[in-house]
Amino acid sequence: MKKILLLFTILSILISKTTFSQGIIIDHNCTDIGQIPADVIDDIQENIKWHYAHTSHGHQLTCGIEYLENTDTLLDVEIGFKYLPDSAGALCIFDGQENFTYITPEGYWYTTQGWGWTHNVLNNNPEINVSAWSWCTELNTWTTDKVQQYLDSITSFEAAFPNVTFVYFTGNAQYNGINGYNRYLRNQMIRQYCIDNNKVLFDFADIDCWYNGEMNYYIYEGDTIPVQHSAYNGAGCGHVNELSSIQKGKAVWWMMARLRGWEDGIRMNLKIFLEGPFNDTGMNTNIAADGNLPLAQPYNIAPWDYAGTESVTAIPNADIVDWVLIELRDTTNASLATGETMIARQAAFLLNDGSVVGLDGTSILSFSHSIIHNLFVVLWHRNHLGIMSANPLTESGGVYSYDFTTGSGQAYGAAPGQKEIAPGIWGMFGGDGDADGQVNSNDKSNVWVIQVGTNGYKSGDMDMDGKVNNPDKNDVWIGNVGANSQVPD
Repeated sequence: MKKILLLFTILSILISKTTFSQGIIIDHNCTDIGQIPADVIDDIQENIKWHYAHTSHGHQLTCGIEYLENTDTLLDVEIGFKYLPDSAGALCIFDGQENFTYITPEGYWYTTQGWGWTHNVLNNNPEINVSAWSWCTELNTWTTDKVQQYLDSITSFEAAFPNVTFVYFTGNAQYNGINGYNRYLRNQMIRQYCIDNNKVLFDFADIDCWYNGEMNYYIYEGDTIPVQHSAYNGAGCGHVNELSSIQKGKAVWWMMARLRGWEDGIRMNLKIFLEGPFNDTGMNTNIAADGNLPLAQPYNIAPWDYAGTESVTAIPNADIVDWVLIELRDTTNASLATGETMIARQAAFLLNDGSVVGLDGTSILSFSHSIIHNLFVVLWHRNHLGIMSANPLTESGGVYSYDFTTGSGQAYGAAPGQKEIAPGIWGMFGGDGDADGQVNSNDKSNVWVIQVGTNGYKSGDMDMDGKVNNPDKNDVWIGNVGANSQVPD
């Protein structure tokens, strides 16, 4: 099988303990359970009662949590076959229905009888607050009509049991060829429904396809189709090896933590230089040092029209250069990262070493938003050309990082996207005084000429030393005339 190196970001969503305003997607990014605090694990074990119905493939989840329990006693579980156990300090699971444990679609939602069996479990066990059914290989051949019936049936359960969270599933990704293609299309239908309707989705197929940051795939009629990673092949529990089940088990704990209100968020570590204030190794802080840096974010005017209320009572760090506006875009690749893919914006501080930090002047940025595809970041500045990452941000230890300064290829558009401001160091083009995305004569005639001779927080101060004077025009603007922002509209 061909393999491709890609990273998806954690689909992490701000939720409460009982409602999910933006849904929850559990995928291959949701397996680093070392991030989950011990008190959250305790809370899960005290408060979650899970009804889980499945066939052999779905057994991977319960095998996985049992494997984890054997290596970490904190992750205690108690599984009752055809009943709900009552074990203090354990995640208690009702496995199956009241009459049997191998649950096909007909036994949970596809027939009137199965629908009734599910109602019986929930009516007879009012402590249950999470219920789920997992696919076998049905999606290899099923039509959209049948998948729609699945979606409608689970939705009907939600209406009947408003105090129970029903978890939707994608089907396993073991098959290739036409069956794998059909499964992929049906899974996409389920994913889109969950995204559009703020549901909780356990993306079984996505977890199948990824190992160590690498997605396995095959080509079918010109399309790239994800398929189970070879690292998970082998005879073990539920048709896969132990490693695959462990990944599913970790994702279960992550899901339960999210259901209890734990927020992992998107933490972001960015580095960028502005050409204007750059002085060979870092950037000057004259504006803040002279007391001219505003206490409130300055991007609430055109062309940004950002309505954020970020402000401080005092400048928190002497190393602050200026405010910048950070924009997150979510799509499959950089060429598609237009303004329509924007999911979040946040005003932040830029330090003289290129670090972008929060309002306390030291912390990395944090966003409470979901990522469906890949995460790209755009940085805007009031008199430098906007810039966007050429590649998706990568995650390590729960932090997504991107350094624009190391090469022209770090910016979308390559060399036209940013400028070499010192040997081997790259930064944002200066000189865009009117912030229209172009460095041209208007920046001089409509901004610099009007402001020349003044001091303070001025867009005509292109070298950002606190003064609008000839060096702004001669050292910054004139050398960049003709440059344009490469950020997709």
